[in-house]
Amino acid sequence: MSLSTLTVRLYRLQLGSYNTSAPQAKIKDMQNSKQVMAKSPKRNKQVSSQYLEADKRWTEGLILAQSPFWVTAVAFVMLSGIINSWNDVDYMLFSITAALPSIFLPALLSKPGGRPWYRRYWVKLNLWVSIIVFLGTYFISHYFFDLMGMRYMFNNRINFSSAVAGRTGGEVPLFLYPLTHAYFMSYFTCLLVAERKIIRRLQPGRIGRIFVVLALSYVVAFGETFFMASPLLSEVFLYDKRDRMMKVGTFGYMIFFVTGLPMLGRVDSRGEDWPLSSVVTEALAAFTCILLLFELWAKIIGPL
Repeated sequence: MSLSTLTVRLYRLQLGSYNTSAPQAKIKDMQNSKQVMAKSPKRNKQVSSQYLEADKRWTEGLILAQSPFWVTAVAFVMLSGIINSWNDVDYMLFSITAALPSIFLPALLSKPGGRPWYRRYWVKLNLWVSIIVFLGTYFISHYFFDLMGMRYMFNNRINFSSAVAGRTGGEVPLFLYPLTHAYFMSYFTCLLVAERKIIRRLQPGRIGRIFVVLALSYVVAFGETFFMASPLLSEVFLYDKRDRMMKVGTFGYMIFFVTGLPMLGRVDSRGEDWPLSSVVTEALAAFTCILLLFELWAKIIGPL
């Protein structure tokens, strides 16, 4: 074999070795990159889950901390009789003042996090509750007028509610919209915290959790009904059949919480950062269920 032939063969062997080893190296590098990328989302998801839970706990704590403000204010103006001398402007200023802390306090006190301010839990909680409050006050109030004998006697002139729903002609004062927002922010936050603590301590399972939700919803519904049905408030608010409302009507009012609590609890749960569109969809779905259950109540129970 000549020297030139041997040189050519050695060159071909080296070239073949280079061409086969290079792709293998690239494949190995790609595999390593995929492994790193596969691990990264899991790590980010874990951090995100911790952040979401911390954000929820912080928001819930702040909402509960400011709740005594509106509770004390409402009790004072109702029981003292000051509210009887107010006009529409006074009503609206008071109700807005009661509702603003649940919005402004978290907006001012929240620290910059890993997501925009409009993706923070306090925004989603306020958005969800505002949808339930608006639609519930606009439509469901008429179920309370017609089925449960609810009556408003405030010294107001500006009302806002459905012109079609309802047979008894009950009117909903405009100022009740922001005031009810303050109520429901505290109610639902309290329910979320109480449910979570009870579930963690008792671990009742799925069936047991249903009873926990039912019990908590009844407690909140009964508590507000008991206070609002007080004879001390009869100049501005009453139920035609107070005893009947306390015994039976409370179960109708708890429809809001039995339906809303499990659905609100899904927001930003399991490490998922919900977009606002999903929050709106969930709130609308919750209200649809509430409306259907009140229709069922009207068919089965009827007026008290």
